[in-house]
Amino acid sequence: MSEIKCWMNKLVAYIKTSKKGKLYAVFFVVYLLAIIFVMNDAWLYHTPIAKLTKVETVENGQNKSTRGTPEIKYKQTIQGVILNGENKGKSVGFSNEYTYTGMLKQKLHRGDKVLLNSSKSGGNYSFRSVKRDTTLVILLGLFVILLVTITGKMGVLTILTAGINIAIFAFGFSKGSENGNLVATCNKMILFFAVATLVGLNGIRRKTWSALLSTLCVMAMIIGVFDLVMSQVGELDYSTMEYLGSIDNPDDFFHAEILLSGLGAIMDVAVAISTALSEIVTQKPSVTFRELFTSGREIGYDIMGTMINVLLFVFGCGLIPMCLIRMNNGVRFVTIIKLHIPCELCRFFVESIGIVLAIPVSILIASVMMKFTVKKVKKTC
Repeated sequence: MSEIKCWMNKLVAYIKTSKKGKLYAVFFVVYLLAIIFVMNDAWLYHTPIAKLTKVETVENGQNKSTRGTPEIKYKQTIQGVILNGENKGKSVGFSNEYTYTGMLKQKLHRGDKVLLNSSKSGGNYSFRSVKRDTTLVILLGLFVILLVTITGKMGVLTILTAGINIAIFAFGFSKGSENGNLVATCNKMILFFAVATLVGLNGIRRKTWSALLSTLCVMAMIIGVFDLVMSQVGELDYSTMEYLGSIDNPDDFFHAEILLSGLGAIMDVAVAISTALSEIVTQKPSVTFRELFTSGREIGYDIMGTMINVLLFVFGCGLIPMCLIRMNNGVRFVTIIKLHIPCELCRFFVESIGIVLAIPVSILIASVMMKFTVKKVKKTC
């Protein structure tokens, strides 16, 4: 007990004497207030919300899954209290059925807050979904606190640039849906994304402009490579793309996916190389182009494999539900690769080419810009 008291006294003293400690304390208080707010924000919802007070679960027979295996069904008899609306405080009862897999509906527990469907008369209720905003706020707040605590100013800039990019994304696609020119809209969004991210995180410096120019050059190159290959071998079979019936020109849609999906990885490679070469030139202004090329190449080799694998994991995790559903319905994995995911594979290969091209392009542009600036400074002096 005395150790806890001693630790608390040190913490209070740190908060009183340190500006950083005061800032962390403010963040923590705001975090707690946000959690308390979303735990009691039922009044903001038009949909009825109930807190479950009693849950009884019994086994309700078996079904056969699509593969013929037995699937146990459960039925829950639930009682709860309405937290909002005209019927606030009213006790309600409803049932919930789910299977052990939780594929369509999930198991509910006492104390859960759930969204309900109600009849027009308001007398009958049924389960709609679990209220998850508290969990989301807890995770988001934890992410922000850790980011700011560990990285300091860079963490704040990361949050700001992420917010700006979300605003650009929302505004760009709202305008793109109005004018119908998706590729032109994505071209503008790519430029704004790159400028906002690189300038926001690195400031207005030589390495920033080097990374920006490298990124834009590589993006133009991979689109050119894709169009050149398609002109020689014919267009892709876009029939496997989702929501194809609502798309007038699937080729434009796929071009937009290529532009957006690999931007982050290509920017990462460009920034890493530009930053490293900038530091080398700053520390050793007499460094030769050959030495810069050699250093940049080694840096590129170190990050290339990791970035390509990250890209593979990102594309792969998005395909897991589709692959499992098809395999559970007797479709072989080889058939899925041949017939159902050619567009995803093509996109992965194009973006991987972009990561590889980003290495020599970034080295060339960064070396020229850094050395040229150093020589200009020497002549001025």
